[in-house]
Amino acid sequence: MDPRKLLVLTAACLLTTSLTAQLSFDNFDSYAAGSTIAGQGDWDTWDQNPAVDAEVSTLFAQSQPNSLQLQAFDDIVRLFNGFNTGNFTFRSSVYIPSGQNGEYFFILLNTYNHGGPYNWSAQIEISDATGMVQDVGGSSAPTGTSTPTTVVYDQWVDVRVEVDLTNNTYDAFYGQNMIMQGNAWFGAGGQSSLQCLDLYNNGGGVFYYDNVSVDCQGGCAGCLPFDAMTCDIDCVTNDVTMDWTTFQIGGYANGISIVRNGTTIATLPGTATSYSDLNAPLGLNSYEVIGDCGGGQTWSATCEVACTGACPPAMPADECCDAVPAVLGANPFDNTGMSESPDPYSDALCTGVFLGDMIGDVWFSYTSATTGFLRFDTCNTMDTDLVIYEGSDCGTKVQIACSGDECGLSSDVTIPTTAGTEYLIRVGLWCPAVGAAPADLMITELCEPAFTGMTSLIDCVTGDVTLNWAPLTFDSFDVVRDGVTIASGLPSGTSSYVDLAVPGGNYVYDVVASCASGSSLTDTLALTVSAQLGVTDIILRGEDQFGGDVDSAVALENALIANGLSPAILDGGPEDLACADDPLLERVWVMMGTFPANRLLTTQDAAQLIVLQSLGKHIYFESGDEWGFGVVTAFNDIDGIEAMIDDGNDTFLSMTGADSGLGLDTSDLVGVPYAQDQAGNDWTDQLVPSSTDLLGPDTAVIWSEAAATYDTGVFYSTNAGGRLICVSWEFGGFGLDPMNPGASDAMRTDLAMRYINAFSGGPPPPTEQFIRGDCNADGGINIADAIFGLGALFPPPGGTPNMPSCADSCDANDDGSVNIADMISILSALFPQPGMPPAAIPAPNPSCGPDPTMDPIDCATNTAGC
Repeated sequence: MDPRKLLVLTAACLLTTSLTAQLSFDNFDSYAAGSTIAGQGDWDTWDQNPAVDAEVSTLFAQSQPNSLQLQAFDDIVRLFNGFNTGNFTFRSSVYIPSGQNGEYFFILLNTYNHGGPYNWSAQIEISDATGMVQDVGGSSAPTGTSTPTTVVYDQWVDVRVEVDLTNNTYDAFYGQNMIMQGNAWFGAGGQSSLQCLDLYNNGGGVFYYDNVSVDCQGGCAGCLPFDAMTCDIDCVTNDVTMDWTTFQIGGYANGISIVRNGTTIATLPGTATSYSDLNAPLGLNSYEVIGDCGGGQTWSATCEVACTGACPPAMPADECCDAVPAVLGANPFDNTGMSESPDPYSDALCTGVFLGDMIGDVWFSYTSATTGFLRFDTCNTMDTDLVIYEGSDCGTKVQIACSGDECGLSSDVTIPTTAGTEYLIRVGLWCPAVGAAPADLMITELCEPAFTGMTSLIDCVTGDVTLNWAPLTFDSFDVVRDGVTIASGLPSGTSSYVDLAVPGGNYVYDVVASCASGSSLTDTLALTVSAQLGVTDIILRGEDQFGGDVDSAVALENALIANGLSPAILDGGPEDLACADDPLLERVWVMMGTFPANRLLTTQDAAQLIVLQSLGKHIYFESGDEWGFGVVTAFNDIDGIEAMIDDGNDTFLSMTGADSGLGLDTSDLVGVPYAQDQAGNDWTDQLVPSSTDLLGPDTAVIWSEAAATYDTGVFYSTNAGGRLICVSWEFGGFGLDPMNPGASDAMRTDLAMRYINAFSGGPPPPTEQFIRGDCNADGGINIADAIFGLGALFPPPGGTPNMPSCADSCDANDDGSVNIADMISILSALFPQPGMPPAAIPAPNPSCGPDPTMDPIDCATNTAGC
């Protein structure tokens, strides 16, 4: 539990009798009608999610004027500081209007922290569907006697739980009916404590709460904990004011101590409920209030606050106390020279995204102008982290959201908002290694939080393209094809558009959903109208071609063109490929890329790959992360590779081929260099062939890391449908040599040819055999070879140059070209200078063999005797 989020009780602890005391009480009457409850009293939302906040209402109030109204999926918590002694009764009143179809919960937890861990004790469920009320028990299986009863509608009903912590039991009541008797308060993973009340609406209706209280029923004379504590700081004077409440009746016998950063700074009477630390030290201050009951029994409550220095700081926006007012749209910032603010922040509110060091953080303030949603983003900038606080006071601000790598390495977060709500926005860099540079914080006010999920339907006969989307509550829609608006001002509620008779080709459609405020969101869909393309090969570019060092799709396109094919490139994934049954389509080349410029398979992608393979389309699939990092999909059942294998490391810099024995042989390619797409951060998946996939056992390795420490490529000769080649590296990095681009192109052209032949099921192309230096291809090396080569290089005037049948055999020095230096090498080998050994001619020599090095020249035919 984060004590900074705890607030003061609305009523003091009242001693009612020597054995019975009301420890806390809230009737919601001190709050403004129409306000949301989180941040008032001791109330918060589950996991501090602002989207599930509930509203104070004047409807059906049991005690005038207010009640708490919980609409669909509202989830409200009242936090306690760990009441763990004696017997107590926890009660409230509930009002369920008739004629609904909802499900409502009154829940007590013995363990609760924002973001977890959690452990439930009592869970009282009120169901309109069954018309019954029951206690379904806690985190452990129920041990007591459950007796469900019927729901009472349109009147207030008492809901209470009588807890005996000493014996670890409780009884639950709905009105006068006991619905659970003798159930265990906690089991495995729980504790003897009360930490949280949770009020939850599971949808289908609206319900109301009022008069929530905790009453001690004896046995509460021991040492009891604090309940709530808040800290407020004046960032001009640096005065810190602390307020707290406690369950301890009559105060702590041995007084209360105030500790700042581990040092006691004050001792107060045991009945004290506040303290001011004047002119506190600059920076982050951690406070602990310790109540001493005597006999070694103590309780404490904590909070943290920070102001970083005199205001204003030397540079505007460097600290919270000098946040720069932001505007809608772009807000320029530059982290250069900014210091790190010590204000607390947590990544608990951005699950799955880690926040870094907030290097050089800058601060903005913003007040929402409308009720709806606010989007904050730094997309298309450097590696940033973003934290959003509610409130304009640096001392009492409450963190409500955060964002790390949401758009590439940049930040993007959308929150619900109410007009007039004030926010503090903090933008920092991930780590010191991220270079500070001018950038923009974008702020957008929206009527909907997101616009995604556009789908398409293509008529492969007429070429009609139907776009479908969820209309939500946007006010209008525009449709754009390849940057040109083809429909505008489609009214609110529109959910589809038909683009008639679209010619075959690649297209990018945007649907722009606009709000009346002038803001808009765009959903983009790239697709191919493929029925009229007339291509045998489609390259699906899932990677961002601008996000790495290698454009693999273009490299493959060039290699296929060099093999006499005319491929088409489509940006997107397999789900974006329509007309899978196009009879002209033979092969689909899927280029998913390397993190962070990659795309991982979706469920729809996987389904389309399965359809394509079943229709006999051959599939080449490359991805740096699909097997070791991506989510398992149905494609994993037909790719010939074990799912969720080693995510790998950054050591894949060269590779060696292998003979699959299934029609694809790359074993003659040894030590081929590989250029990483994300140099120094490639994390190449380490593949393991699977003999148990659905398309038969015939799968084998075709590529390994050069030292054979792990495998990176697999060929699957399937027993039905198309064949598959899967690799965990990018085609564009194969053999890449910036100093010799011609040789690199030749290597990739050769590799594409091998893949095409393997897909066709024919024999692999013959490996050229020759003797280096045998330029005239007569089966031996002699002076005639040098003469023949010179005749090829320097034909007589008016004569025809000699045409070697194997250019590789004339490349006597193996430098990838044929010139006079090769003839000199042949003569030096035949006629060495006196006292000098003959010049060595590289392999293959003197016997026939393949070229051990890849270069732009090769043999049209093998030389004699080979």
